[in-house]
Amino acid sequence: MSEKSFDQCQEVVELVNEYLGHALTVEDHAAFEAHLATCPPCTTYLAQMKTVLSVATSLDENSPPADVEPQLMALFQHWRDKTR
Repeated sequence: MSEKSFDQCQEVVELVNEYLGHALTVEDHAAFEAHLATCPPCTTYLAQMKTVLSVATSLDENSPPADVEPQLMALFQHWRDKTR
């Protein structure tokens, strides 16, 4: 895999939440979808994320404690920083 492809795949992983939340610019959205059209692993990753969201939204609606989201975001940020 070329370095350019790796960079594009990493961007897809980083932008998947914004893509699913319809928060990308028109240009970023087009680039995201253009990459998906040529990258089966990223297409699979997106499908997996959609499945996770679908399952998560079907779970019991009891809200987690207020401090859970910041803790999860901190863990994600720590993981992302380690992978760079």
